[in-house]
Amino acid sequence: MVYLVTYGCKVNYWESEAVATLLDRVGVANQMLNDGAIARVPDGDVFVVNSCAVTSMAEKKSRYGIAKIKKYHPHALIVTMGCALGRKSPEQVATAVCAGLAGDGVDRDVGAPTTVQHRREKAFIKVQDGCRNFCNYCIIPYRRNTLGHRTPADVVAEINAQGAHVTEIVLCGINLCYYPNFAELCRAVDACGRAWRISSLEPPLITPELIATWRACRHFVPAFHICLQAGDDGVLRDMNRHYTTADYARIIDALRTAFPDGSFATDVIVGYPTETDDAFERTYQFLQNLRLDKLHIFPFSPRAGTPAAQLKPLTNAVVTARVARLDELNHR
Repeated sequence: MVYLVTYGCKVNYWESEAVATLLDRVGVANQMLNDGAIARVPDGDVFVVNSCAVTSMAEKKSRYGIAKIKKYHPHALIVTMGCALGRKSPEQVATAVCAGLAGDGVDRDVGAPTTVQHRREKAFIKVQDGCRNFCNYCIIPYRRNTLGHRTPADVVAEINAQGAHVTEIVLCGINLCYYPNFAELCRAVDACGRAWRISSLEPPLITPELIATWRACRHFVPAFHICLQAGDDGVLRDMNRHYTTADYARIIDALRTAFPDGSFATDVIVGYPTETDDAFERTYQFLQNLRLDKLHIFPFSPRAGTPAAQLKPLTNAVVTARVARLDELNHR
C-alpha cells in the first residue's frame, strides 16, 4: 500500500491526486492519509509526503510528519515532494514510488501525464504554477518561481472527465495573477455546467472586467477569499504588496454590489516587524469597517532567506495580544 500525506495548499492536494491517478493507472494500491492517522494505519510499503513551506511552522509540520513515519513505519520507503522538500512533478514522484516497489512486480514506467481523477466531492483543480511577487515575508517565490499555466481546453477536459460524485470545482494556483487570460478560463469552466469557485485571489487580479465575467457566469459560486495581509498602507509597502487599503476596499465594494449574497474571507498577517501600535490599530479599524465573513489570522513567521527575516521581530506578547484582539472580529 502507498499512503499519500499532504500538507499545505489546494495546489498540493491537486498534485497528490495527480500522483494517485498515475498509481491507479499502473495498478498500485494507494490511499490519501491525514497526518493524524500516520500512527494508526497498518504498515505501508511507501509513504509520499507532499510538503508545505508557506510558513516556518508549516515546514516544521511537514518534517515532523516524516519523523512520525520513520517512528511508526521504520521499513517504509518515504518519497517527498512539495515546496519544502523538493519540487518533483507528480510523474517523477509516481515513478520513484514504482521504482521502490519494482521488486513486487510493479512496472516502473508510469507513462505520460494523464487526466487527474478526483476522489473528493469538491475537486481542487490546479490551473497555474509559480509566483514572482517576492513579498518580503514569503519564501515561495524562491522555491517555486517557474511560471506556468494550463490551457482552458486542458482544464475543461479534466472537469468533464470527473464522475458525478464531483459536485463542485475549485480553481487553484500558486498566484492566479499570472494566468494570462483568466476571464477566458472562467467562461470556459462555466460552460462545463458544474458549480465552481476560485481559491485564494490576489487583489490586483480583480478588475471590473473580471467581475463582469463572473456576473455573466451561470454556475459561479461567489465565495471570495481575497488576501489582504495588512490593513495599513505603510505595512503593505514594507511587505512589498502591490495595492493599497483603498484599492482593497473598492474591490470589496464592487464585489458586494455585483454579488449581494456573496461571502468574503481574507488572510491577515499580524505582527509584521514594522507594524507599530498605530499601524495595527489601522488594520483593526479597517477590517472592522469592512465586516468580512471570516478572517484567517496568522502571526508573523520569519522565513530564513527573505528580507523580513532580517528585521527585528516584535515580542511574542505583543503579537499574541494583537492576534487575540483581531480574532474578536470573527466572533462579533
